[in-house]
Amino acid sequence: MRPTLNSLALKNSSDYFFLNGNYQIEVLDKDVEVAGTRFKYEKQKTDSTERLTAKGPLEEEVTVALLFQRGGGSKDSAIKYEFSVPIEQDVPYLYKPGEWSSCSVTCGKGVQTRTPYCVDTTNQNRVSDDLCDENNSTKPEVEKPCETVDCEAEWYEGEWEECSQTCGNQGFQYRVVYCHKVYKDGRRMTVDDDNCTESGRPEVKQSCNRFHCPEWQAGPWSACSEKCGDAKQYRSVTCRSEKEGEEGKLLPADRCNETEKISSERDCNLGPCEGLTFFTSEWKLCEKCNDTEETRNVTCKDKTGRQYQLEKCLNENTTNVPIDTRACATVQPCNYEWHASEWSKCSTECGHGHKTRRVNCAIAELGQIKVVDEGLCQAEKPETKTNCTNEEKCTGTYFSSPWTNCTEKCGGGTQNRFVVCLNYDRQPVPEWCDESEKPDEEQECNTDPCPSKLLKNSCSYSTYPGYAKLKMSISILKKNSK
Repeated sequence: MRPTLNSLALKNSSDYFFLNGNYQIEVLDKDVEVAGTRFKYEKQKTDSTERLTAKGPLEEEVTVALLFQRGGGSKDSAIKYEFSVPIEQDVPYLYKPGEWSSCSVTCGKGVQTRTPYCVDTTNQNRVSDDLCDENNSTKPEVEKPCETVDCEAEWYEGEWEECSQTCGNQGFQYRVVYCHKVYKDGRRMTVDDDNCTESGRPEVKQSCNRFHCPEWQAGPWSACSEKCGDAKQYRSVTCRSEKEGEEGKLLPADRCNETEKISSERDCNLGPCEGLTFFTSEWKLCEKCNDTEETRNVTCKDKTGRQYQLEKCLNENTTNVPIDTRACATVQPCNYEWHASEWSKCSTECGHGHKTRRVNCAIAELGQIKVVDEGLCQAEKPETKTNCTNEEKCTGTYFSSPWTNCTEKCGGGTQNRFVVCLNYDRQPVPEWCDESEKPDEEQECNTDPCPSKLLKNSCSYSTYPGYAKLKMSISILKKNSK
C-alpha cells in the first residue's frame, strides 16, 4: 500500500463525525467511544498511514469514510479492512488472540507476534486449533509492525561473492561493506564511514578455496582383451579430491581438468597366435649347505626373441609348461667350524695382562665366510681370552727396608738400611732402576752432644767462703738430673 494525505473519518447515520471531519483532522493517536464499542485510531508519523480498529459489537450503524485532501490527496487511495459479521446462533469454537510479544528488535523497525489459540465457547478451555478451522472461525492477525528507537550506525556486510577459483592457491572473493544507519521507522541510510567507530572496517576481500585441486586417478589395467594378436586393455579413470580431510573422495568428472585427463585404454598384444616356443636355461646346481632345489629359467618366446606369457606356448603338441625346479642332484655338506681372529695386543705395557680375540662358528660357502649359531659347531670353542706378560716399557722400583738402630746414643753415630730395585713381581732387577735415583743406604744419627758426668761424692770445706753456695748448686744439679 502507498501512503497518501487522505484521512479516515468515523460518523453515524446522521452524518455526525466522531473522528475527523467537519474540517478537523486528528494528528495524534486517539480512542473514541462510538456505538457501544471503543474505536482505536492510530496514525504513523513516518508515512502517515492510519489504522482504525474496534472489537465490537456495534449497537448502531457506523460509517467509516475517506476524506479526500485537496492539493495533496490522491484519488487512488486504498483501504485494507477486515470486519466480523454477527452470527445468529452461538458457535462452539472461537479463536482467542493471545498477547502481543515484545518488539523483535531493540532499535529500528521490527515486528510483534502473538499466537491465537482455539477455545471451547461453552467453558473457555483451550482446544485443538483444528476445531476452530473446521468451524470457519476467523483467526486474528498474528503479526504487526513495531517501531523502537533509531539504531547506532553500524557496518553493513553483504554476502560474499562466488570465489574466483574452485581450487588452487589464487582464489579470492569480494563483498559489499558500507556504514549505514537504521531508523526507528525502518528506513536504512548509508552514512560516512566515520560514523562506524566501534570496530574497524570489515574486510571486503578474502582468499577462498585454497586447497589442492582434484586430480585424475587411474585404477589398474585390465587383462588384455584377447589371448593373442592385437587387443585392448582398459582401466577406470576417476576424479578424486585432494582436499585435506577428504583425500580420495569421488567427485563428478567436471570437477577435474578435462585437458589433463589420463588415458583409460591402450593397445596390447600378447603375441602372435602361432610360432611360440618354450626356452629353458641351464640348471642352477646346488652350491650351498641346506640347498634343496635346483632351478632354471623357463620362458616363452617367438622367433625374434620377444617374450610372452608362458601359457601362450601351450598348444596341441605342448600341453605342459616345462618344470623350473627339481631336487638337488648333489647335496652340499654343511661343515661348521670355529673361526678365530688375531689376538689383540697385551692389555698392559708392563707386567701381567691379557689379550682377546673373536671366535665365531661359521661355514665357508662360495668363497665367503658366513657366521651361524654357535650350537652348530661340534668341536670345543677355542679360548677368546689369555694371559700375557709385556716388558717392553718396564722400569724397576726401589724398595727400602727400615733403618737399623743408631750405633751411638749421643755424640754422633750411624744407621743403615737395605735398598733394592724390584720388578712388577717383586723380583730384584738392579738393571731396571736408575742408580742416580737410588735412596741412601746409610745416614748419621744421634748427633746431639752427650751431657757432662758429675761425681756422686760431695765435698765440703768449711774454710772456703763459698762453701754454702757450692753445696746448694750441687744439690740442685742432682735433683735436675734425676
